[in-house]
Amino acid sequence: MVDIIGGGILGLSLAYELLKRDIPVRVWERASTLGGLMGRTRFPELGGLECDRYYHAILSSDRTLMSLFDELGLRQRLRYTATKMGFYHDGHIYPMSTPLEFLRFPPLRLIDRLRLAYTILACRRIKDWRRLEQIPVAEWLTRLSGERTVRHVWAPLLRAKFDGDFSHVPATYIWSRLVRTTDTRTKGGSREVMCYLPNGYQELIDALAVAIRQRGGQIELNATVETLRLADNRVTGLVVNAQEISASNIVITAQTPIARRLLPPEAAMVSERWGQLDGFLGIVCMLLVMRRRLTPYYTLNITDERIPFTGVIETTNLIDPQYVGGYHLVYLPKYVAATSPFARMPDDELRTVFLSYLRHMFPDIRDEDILAIRIGRERYVEPIHPIGATDRIPPITSDIEGLLLANTGQIYPQLTNGESVCAFARSVATQILPLVKNTPSAAISLCS
Repeated sequence: MVDIIGGGILGLSLAYELLKRDIPVRVWERASTLGGLMGRTRFPELGGLECDRYYHAILSSDRTLMSLFDELGLRQRLRYTATKMGFYHDGHIYPMSTPLEFLRFPPLRLIDRLRLAYTILACRRIKDWRRLEQIPVAEWLTRLSGERTVRHVWAPLLRAKFDGDFSHVPATYIWSRLVRTTDTRTKGGSREVMCYLPNGYQELIDALAVAIRQRGGQIELNATVETLRLADNRVTGLVVNAQEISASNIVITAQTPIARRLLPPEAAMVSERWGQLDGFLGIVCMLLVMRRRLTPYYTLNITDERIPFTGVIETTNLIDPQYVGGYHLVYLPKYVAATSPFARMPDDELRTVFLSYLRHMFPDIRDEDILAIRIGRERYVEPIHPIGATDRIPPITSDIEGLLLANTGQIYPQLTNGESVCAFARSVATQILPLVKNTPSAAISLCS
């Protein structure tokens, strides 16, 4: 028996993969719903509208996800859309969806545009990423794209992504991002094709939950895991909602800072090892439900440093509005360090600030165009992997028998997304299979 702490996509995918390998599982989820960051938000004031709390892309090149959709009977539910991308620069919006638009981008000279194109091609030719992890991303991009391109394109995007400071970021970040996103291009690079499930990632969450239960797995909601129990340097149980539960193998899928809080004092050495690389960016994200379309772009990147949010993500330029009540959804995300004033800013103030800048970008927005607003906050979203820190990523196994860690902080050099998370779950299941195959299942023992 394997007990999995966390009912997000990683925990559910791991549970499903283990059950496929005939390993019984129990999933413990603190919330009343499954999905974690890929869960839903609701709008009772709009007739019960539901949509993804945050924006999540499914790329046509996501091979692991496509395989999973096939297994769960979801592939026929996918819808495909040719999406567009734009740049907001110096008060103007420029299309950047086709090679011709790319070559016309005004801030860059012809040589700059050619070097930017070369950077993308160079990324796709690199197979061994390990040398890139020792190189600062700005240094590497300057070498390939030139100083002017870095100043006008790369630096503003990196500054927005890493809340101002990207000096510690290795070149692997851009390499991984460009390789994944350029895989969505049609032959010739003229269109970017993405896909979606009509009811969002909730369809995958629900399908995984059904498959887990059908295979005999258990899912416990509203289950707060308080601590783990150890004896003789091995796992013996966990405390859930003040009750003792016998357990012999535990996989924590929560982010590392949260995972460390679950460890008892006798696991201090493991906690120290896990803490060598537990930096994360958080996010604040304002979601607007609008009467009308704001832009023709799925992603509008922003190079203006005065604007606080990272970009304008209009998901209904990917998702057909009919699947979200005919409304238009606009997400305004900002990645934040723990010390960022935006991380602590009250919702009312954040709403005022974000709306003021959105109106600066789009002066024609009227109050009646905006039907509802939700503000989401998460402390641990994007793991930070500094230059040359790969050896500090904690392994899945630990020095305590039966205690395993599997979270997005261990996904590298790939970025955190649905594809990489599901691929990681498959890898983890394969790695821990020999560790748990011969372990006797633990019976549930409840003690007040």
